[in-house]
Amino acid sequence: MIAAAALALVPAGCGSQADPRSEAEVAVGAPVKIGYLASLSGFCAPAAREYVAGAELAVRALDARGGVDGHRLELVVRDDRATPSVGVERARALVVADHVKFLAGTCSSAVGQSVAQSVANPSHVVYVAGVADPSAFAGAPESYAFGTIPTTAIEGRYAAAYVRRHPRWRRVAVVSEDYSYGHEVTAAFARGLRGSGQRIVSVQFLPSGAADYVPYIERLLAARPDAVYSTAIEGDAVRLVAQGLPLGLFARTRGFLGVMDYRTLARMARPPLGVEGYTYYPSATIYRTPAARDLLSLGRAVADGGAAGDAFNQIELIAQGIAKARSTDPAKVRDALSGGRVALVQGEVRVRACDHVAAAPIAMGPVVGSSPAGSYPRLEPVALVGTQAYGGC
Repeated sequence: MIAAAALALVPAGCGSQADPRSEAEVAVGAPVKIGYLASLSGFCAPAAREYVAGAELAVRALDARGGVDGHRLELVVRDDRATPSVGVERARALVVADHVKFLAGTCSSAVGQSVAQSVANPSHVVYVAGVADPSAFAGAPESYAFGTIPTTAIEGRYAAAYVRRHPRWRRVAVVSEDYSYGHEVTAAFARGLRGSGQRIVSVQFLPSGAADYVPYIERLLAARPDAVYSTAIEGDAVRLVAQGLPLGLFARTRGFLGVMDYRTLARMARPPLGVEGYTYYPSATIYRTPAARDLLSLGRAVADGGAAGDAFNQIELIAQGIAKARSTDPAKVRDALSGGRVALVQGEVRVRACDHVAAAPIAMGPVVGSSPAGSYPRLEPVALVGTQAYGGC
C-alpha cells in the first residue's frame, strides 16, 4: 500500500513506468509472512509443538537457499486452541493486523474448515492445512484452501478398495472414532463397499479418550467378522490394541486393517504384529527425498511422528506455489498450484484441481516390531498407494 501511494505522487510524463505488480503482491524484497495456526493449547498440544518445529525447519531450509522469488519467509505463529471460534479470530487478526497473505496449520478439522470458509476464501488468502474434512476444500478450483493429507472421503474409499481386493472377507466390522472424523470415514468406507457383496456386520464408535473399550470390542467380535477395519487414532488406537490383544481381536479374524502411524506405534507396549496398517502422515524414514533428509535433523522420533512432516509440506506447498506463479499474489499462487505438481516429503505429487488436496500416497504394510534393522515398531515392507483416484474427483 505504501509503495502504491508513493507512485501516485510521481508526476505524469516524467518517463516513469507504473509498477506492474498487483497490490495483492508483497513488496519487492520484503519478507513473505506465513501465519501459522498451531493448536498449542488443548488436546493437540504435544503434536502442535512438532507441527511448529516442522514449519520452522521448512522456513529455515528455504531461506538458506535464498528464499522464494526474491523473498525470505517469516513464520508468525498463533495458538488456535483447537477451537474454531479462536482459530477464526486468530486467522482474521493475522490477515488484518499482520497483513499476511498466506496461512497454514491447525491439527483440528473443525478449525481448518472454519478458517477456510470464514477467512481464507472471503479474504482471498491462500490457506494450507493438513485436515481431513473435505468441506474445508469445497469450491475448488476457486477456493483458496489447500490440503496436504487425504480427506475422510479419500481415506474411506481407499480402505474399501483394499477390503474389496479380499472377497473372502464377506463379513466386515468397523471400529471408529465417535466424532466427525470417524463418522465421515466410516460413511465413505460403507459407500465404497456397495456392490461388492461384502457386508458391514458391526460398527462400533469409540468415545475418544475413554478408559474402557472392552465392551465395544466384545460386541464387535460377537458379530463374527471375517475382517475388521479400524480408524481409531493416537491414544484411542493404543488403548484399542492393548485391550483387544487379550480378547483375540487380531487372532479371531482373517484380516485387520487400521491406521498405524509411526507416532501411535511407538506408544504401544505390544504392537499388533502382522496386521495391515497404513499412515497418510509423512514419516521421514519411509521416504528417500531431500525433504525427508531435512526432517531427520529434528531427530527420528519427531521426523517419523508425522506432524512435523505435514507442517513441512504445508510451507513447501506455499513456497512452491509462489515460485510457480513467480508472484506473491495469492490468486496467482492459487491458480499455479491447482492441478500442478509439487515436491513434498513423500516425493513429487499432483495437487488435485477438483478439491485442492495434494494426492500424496498412503503408506501401507504389515506391522513389525523391533529388530537389528530397526529398533522401533513400523510398517515393513512398505507399499505406497496412490490416492489420485479416490475421493470422487
